[in-house]
Amino acid sequence: MTQALVQPRGSQRHAIGSLMGPKSGRHSAVAQRAEIIPYLRNPMATAYSPDDLVHTPRLPIRMSPVDGNRITAWSELGDPATLVPGSGLLVDFGEELVGSISFGVEVGGTAHLEIITGEDQEEALLVKDPFPPEHWYHQPHEHFHLQGHQDNLVTPGRRGFRYVHFLNHGPATIRLNGVRATLERAPVTPVGRFACSDPLLNQAWNISCRTLQLCMQGFYEDGVKRDGMLWIGDYRVEFLCAWPVFADTTLARRSLKMIAHCQRADGALSAVALDAGGHLYPRIDYMGDLSVHGGLHEWVLDNYCADFVSAVWEYGLHSGDLDFARELMPAIRGVLEYLTRVDLTQTVPGRGFITDNQPESKDWWGSRAALGFQLAAAFRDGAKLHALLGDEMAARQCRAWSEARRRETVEKFGDPAVAATRDDLPADTSRSWHAHAAAFHAGAIDATQLREVFSKLQAESDVRRPMAGFQEYTLLEAWLEAGLVREALDEMRSYYGQMLRNDATTTWELVDRREPGIDHIQPAGRSHCHGWSAGPARHLPAHILGIKPLAPGFSEVSITPNLGDLAWAKGAMPTPHGKIEVEITLSGECILMVPTGIRATLQLPAKPPEKISGGRHTFRL
Repeated sequence: MTQALVQPRGSQRHAIGSLMGPKSGRHSAVAQRAEIIPYLRNPMATAYSPDDLVHTPRLPIRMSPVDGNRITAWSELGDPATLVPGSGLLVDFGEELVGSISFGVEVGGTAHLEIITGEDQEEALLVKDPFPPEHWYHQPHEHFHLQGHQDNLVTPGRRGFRYVHFLNHGPATIRLNGVRATLERAPVTPVGRFACSDPLLNQAWNISCRTLQLCMQGFYEDGVKRDGMLWIGDYRVEFLCAWPVFADTTLARRSLKMIAHCQRADGALSAVALDAGGHLYPRIDYMGDLSVHGGLHEWVLDNYCADFVSAVWEYGLHSGDLDFARELMPAIRGVLEYLTRVDLTQTVPGRGFITDNQPESKDWWGSRAALGFQLAAAFRDGAKLHALLGDEMAARQCRAWSEARRRETVEKFGDPAVAATRDDLPADTSRSWHAHAAAFHAGAIDATQLREVFSKLQAESDVRRPMAGFQEYTLLEAWLEAGLVREALDEMRSYYGQMLRNDATTTWELVDRREPGIDHIQPAGRSHCHGWSAGPARHLPAHILGIKPLAPGFSEVSITPNLGDLAWAKGAMPTPHGKIEVEITLSGECILMVPTGIRATLQLPAKPPEKISGGRHTFRL
C-alpha cells in the first residue's frame, strides 16, 4: 500500500463486549492480553537473507541511446557500449524484475556513472528525483565514481525494475559491457495452472502469477520497487491469490507470525510488521533506519486488523494447518477485542483505516460503511476459527458481535439491499461499490439481493468504483460469488486490460480507468508490481473452474464450474492432497481429476449436485 504521513491517533472508542468476560469461566480480557505480551517480547527472526533466496541471471533484450530524456532508436544490446561524457543508455530487460544489476566498465580516466532504474520507461528517464526532500519515498539512484580502471560492478541495493538508465557524467568515456540482472525471489515453484478461451484473461492470469512470484521474497512484500514491506492487507490478498498457484505455507506462516509479533498491548496490530523485520532495511536506504522503532511502526489500520483475523481463518481453511492457527489464537483474541472498541463515528478515514484511492484528490480515503461491514465479516471468521478449535462459547460471542456490527452499519449508513448504503454519515455523502461488496461479504445482503442492486449501482456515475487492486479483488469476489460471472469477466477485462494495453508484465498497484495509459498519480511513486492486484490468479481457478475448499485442508471441496461467456476453461488447483483438475467446455463435457482423501461435491448447470470420490470422472453437460 501507499504510506501516508502518520501521526498518533486519538480516536474515541466504545466497547461492545468482551470475548473472555468474567461469566465465561475462562480468561478475562486483561488475562488474555497477558497471554499476548510474551508473543510480543519473544525474539523474532527477520526475513530471509539474500543467500536464502533463489537467484537467476537475466539478460536484457534491447538498448537505446538517450538524448536528454528521450530515447533515439532501439537495437539489440551491443557489447561493449560506449558512453561519451553527457550521454546515456537505456537498457530494457523486457519484463519486470527484482534483484541487482551487474555490469563491466572500462574507463581511461575519471568518470561519474549514474544508474537510474524504472518499472516503466518514463520512470527510468527521470534524471531528477521528482519527490521533495521531506517525502517518504525517493527514486533510487546509484552512483559510481570511476578512476582509470576496468572492473565488474554490482548495484548495492535490491531494486524492482524493467528498465535501467546508465548515464555518464564524465569527464572520461566509459565502455560498458556484460550488463545483466540477477532475479531474486523465494524458492517457490508454480504447481497450479489455468487457461481459457479468452487470451486477455490468460494474460491477466499470467501476469498475476508472475507478480506474486516476484513479491514472494523473505515474506509477502507489498511492492518490490517501493515499500518492500509486510503490510497486513497486502498479505491477505497475496496469500489467497498465491495459493492456487504455489500452495504456499512457508511464507504464509512466516508472514502471519511476523504480523502477530507486532501486536500492541491494546490488542491492535501495527499495519506493517516493521518491528518483526518486515522490511528491506538496510538494503534499501531511502526508507531510513526501519530497524529503529518509530512513527510508522505505530500505525494501526482498523481494516488491516480485521484482515488479520480473516487471514488466519483463510490460512487454516486452505492449508489444514490447525496447529498453527491455534498458536495464533491469543493474538486473534486480542485483535477481536480491539475491534469491538472501534467506533465507526470516530475512527479517522485515510488515517485510522483505508478503503481506496480518492478519485478527486488521489489520496487514500475511507468508507466507514465498508469498514463496518468488514468488521462484521472478521467477527464471523473469528467465530469459525473458535468453533473449529472447539471453543463454542467464544464462537457464539463472535457471531453476536458480527450481527451487532452488521445491524449497526445498516442503521448508520443505509440499506445495501436497496443500493442505499452511504460511505459516511452525512446524507449527501458518496456511495460506493466498496461498501456494497463489503456488505455482501459480511452477509448483510445475499446473492439475490446483490444481483438485484447490480444494475442500479452500475448505472449511476457517482457511485465510486475500485482503483486499488485489493478493492478490485474484493469487488470481483463479491460478483463471482453472487453469480455475476459474465459481469465479473467483463470487469476483469477492463481493469487488467488497461495494464496489458500498456505493456504490463506484472500487475499495478492501482488503475485509474479515467486515464488512458499508465497511472502516474505520483511520478515514479506508484508500484507496477503489486501482489494485492493479482486477483485473476485466484478468481479464475476458484470461480470459473469453481474449485473451493469447504473444510480445512480441502478435505471437503465444492466444484461449481461457471464459464460465463467463455467457450472452455481448464486448469488445476493444488491442495494438501494433490491437484484437483478441471476441464470444461460450454457445450461438451466436464472432466475431473480428484485426489484421494477429498470429498467433493460437483454442481453443474441445470443438474443436481453429485458427490465425487477420488479418481477421474467425465460428465456430459
